[in-house]
Amino acid sequence: MKDPRGYAAHLVDRYLGARIDAAGPAPGLREAVIDLVAAAVPGHIEPLMRTQLDLLTHPNSDLFPDAYLADRAAAEDALQKAAAGLRTALAQAGHLVNAQAFERGTATRLRDDSRPALRAELARVPRPLTRPEALEWSLDPAPWFSDSHQEQEPWPPLGLTSLAGLRSLPEGARAFARVDDGPHADWVQIGLIERQRTPARRYPDQPARRVLIVVGLETAAGDPPPGTLPVSQAPWQLWTRPLQRLAPALTRSGAAAEHISTTDQPLVALTDASATPMVDSPPRRSGPGLPPYVLAPAASVVAALGLQPTDGICGFSLSDTAGEALICRQWRGHLVHDGSFQPLLPVVAGADLLIRPDLFERLHSTIGPSRCQAGINVRHMTAPQTDGFPDDED
Repeated sequence: MKDPRGYAAHLVDRYLGARIDAAGPAPGLREAVIDLVAAAVPGHIEPLMRTQLDLLTHPNSDLFPDAYLADRAAAEDALQKAAAGLRTALAQAGHLVNAQAFERGTATRLRDDSRPALRAELARVPRPLTRPEALEWSLDPAPWFSDSHQEQEPWPPLGLTSLAGLRSLPEGARAFARVDDGPHADWVQIGLIERQRTPARRYPDQPARRVLIVVGLETAAGDPPPGTLPVSQAPWQLWTRPLQRLAPALTRSGAAAEHISTTDQPLVALTDASATPMVDSPPRRSGPGLPPYVLAPAASVVAALGLQPTDGICGFSLSDTAGEALICRQWRGHLVHDGSFQPLLPVVAGADLLIRPDLFERLHSTIGPSRCQAGINVRHMTAPQTDGFPDDED
């Protein structure tokens, strides 16, 4: 490899960047990690990666296997080695710290966090058919892709074309779908994100294609800015920590309700536990196994409704004194073949956000009927090869 250090810097930014940033003032930590990874490139990472790819992929394939490979393992090992000497490095620079508190806090910020991946598995459901009426065309996953040699369906899908450029649904709050049956029957779907992606294939020739659908509850006095997404960003810990610890200012009496009723904002957020970042945002990974998308309510919604993390073993769930109040569901599936030697690939990945009917009415009243909007953004993309899309699920 001509530039081992450049490659090492890329690996560190890709796999460890968010965690190193979260470590706070840590002089020399990133550089030390990059140096350790760079030293491992020629004698360890390169030969082991070559062996892994030979064993796990077909010679005719250009896709990386869905596995924990040597590059990621070496980056993690380098971080642990460098961080082990961080307190000593600080002491040499004249910064003396409480040993136990420093070690505990730094380890917490630097470690891989397996909790969001585990909760996502608990939140998985078969792909639901709940979605606004305007998106009924998307219920048939990836109709443009066929494993047979039959004539392909139109691309982009006709229903998507009819929504091009639309930033909110004209029915307002009435546009949100309700669950038909099951334990959450009649709950309101205030957030939905789903990606439908098909791989490139050589025979019959077809490029990689992707559709992204995003729906979210918003408050706005007028039309939201065109091209924006109806979701914000939030820490995934909204599902696990009391809001008093995450945003104490919002817990003051009336502060959250006033914020919701007067400020234009999305009330649904894509969290940092998502393996897929928001459009034009850098990826932030925290360990393997993360789902493509984890939605959460905005912190102001949690405060205004007085919600707390649900007790016990669960997926993504918040409760109030009446019981479970708001959940995020996960799904992934509909396997297809790319025409070569790869395993079947999941076409569909998504998540939604459901709220109990009585709380939706309360939230709608707080927002104000004229300001309550069903934001939407639907877009499609095409790439000559599958790797023309970001690798967002490893």
